[in-house]
Amino acid sequence: MKDKLISREDIRTLHPVFRGKYGDPLIDAGAKLSGIQNANDIYDRSKHLTGISFCRDLLDKLEIRRVVKNPEVLEQYKNKPFITVSNHPYGHIDGIALLEAVGSYSGRFRVMVNHILGLIDTMKDNFIIVNPHQKQVNVTLNGLRQCLQHLKKGNPLGFFPSGAVSYISFKHRRFGIMDREWQLSVLKLIRRAGVPVIPIHISGRNSIPFYLSRVFGWKTRTLLLCHELKNKEGKEIVITVGNPILPEFMQIIRDDAKLGEYLKQQTYGLAQ
Repeated sequence: MKDKLISREDIRTLHPVFRGKYGDPLIDAGAKLSGIQNANDIYDRSKHLTGISFCRDLLDKLEIRRVVKNPEVLEQYKNKPFITVSNHPYGHIDGIALLEAVGSYSGRFRVMVNHILGLIDTMKDNFIIVNPHQKQVNVTLNGLRQCLQHLKKGNPLGFFPSGAVSYISFKHRRFGIMDREWQLSVLKLIRRAGVPVIPIHISGRNSIPFYLSRVFGWKTRTLLLCHELKNKEGKEIVITVGNPILPEFMQIIRDDAKLGEYLKQQTYGLAQ
């Protein structure tokens, strides 16, 4: 395990100013201002554990209540290959909560996550890591290959097909929290895998200041995610499991983009 989730050494690589005479005081001040210290503190409390045990301990210590609806679907598929697709309302806690909920039934369940959740080394055997903001696509392509290999072995796999945290949108004269368009690369992989897809909706949202920070770009939003960890304490997450969508039905929808729209509708429909 790492001593810190995000260490001084990690931050020093970001800019020469952090390697100068006043580097350490700047790093410490920046860690508090950005919320990185929150993430480090939460990691420290559970880092002695790994896998599902780490997830459960972290969520318990944050006093986050988890309610899983329709868990009998997970019981039915616990020894079978399948894919889950989920919305991404939080950008961190939802990945951990999903892994705990589904992994409690299927021990070989892994989740494809971005590089932010990938920092959690205690979860390295449960995550397949990609970086949607990486200019070079090698990391993402390698992650997709790992996903296919995992599925071919008959194992279950989870996706957040948006590849990014949900944002605030205005549609049909209403504000709402919604994923961006789901990635075609993930949808193509889902079609190619030929296994049942289980939609899972995760309740909740981040703070309004977080959504407004979108105008400053994804790097600012990524930093603010650390602050969002703290305000999730004592909250409740409802994880609603939908009925499986079989491969034969998905073959009827020949266009990948339309398949994505359908799966997204099925996922968000579970919130009603």
